[in-house]
Amino acid sequence: SPDVLINPHAFPSRMTVGMFMESICGKAAALRGSQFDGSAFVGEKMDEVKPVMDAAGFKYSGKETMYDGRTGKSFPVDVFIGVVYYQKLHHMVADKIHARARGQVQMLTKQPTEGRARGGGLRFGEMERDCLIAYGASMILKDRLLDESDKSDIFVCERCGLVAYHDIKQRKYVCRVCGDKAKVSSVSVAYAFKLLLQEMQSLNVAPRLLIKEKV
Repeated sequence: SPDVLINPHAFPSRMTVGMFMESICGKAAALRGSQFDGSAFVGEKMDEVKPVMDAAGFKYSGKETMYDGRTGKSFPVDVFIGVVYYQKLHHMVADKIHARARGQVQMLTKQPTEGRARGGGLRFGEMERDCLIAYGASMILKDRLLDESDKSDIFVCERCGLVAYHDIKQRKYVCRVCGDKAKVSSVSVAYAFKLLLQEMQSLNVAPRLLIKEKV
């Protein structure tokens, strides 16, 4: 029985034909009890493998008839099988499995932390976003990218469009530009967007928001 099963779809795009040749040469070398030179361009020709395989009763193609261990019946197709040196990467599902509901958020962006070790969220990236846009699933899009990420309420002056704030001592909403003439409304935005507005203000750029009543 084979030690490793490899999906054949892994080969055409990667064009790693050398592994097939190495498998056949490895099988022939094991049967003959001597080495084969598998060096590219200068090694032994594949034709030299054929008589060794024929003498041992194996097919030159490397394919063999395999039997189902549960039923004892042969598989309807031949299976390519050979001897090859193979190292598997240590990527185990048990070391990668991860899920989370709500949890830690970053101090700066108020978005979920990154990584399994920190109990982080699963990144909903640009391509995932594009899929939801293509499906027209706007409520799921809002849920993933706003409600369950970094939703934040900011105050905006309807008159000038600049960000206002709530003065706790005076118990009123203040716009530094319009003063007493200001009409301040609460707007739900992503906290990252609020940060962008503040960073633009620090560069002497005045971002103005045109707001209207929620439909």
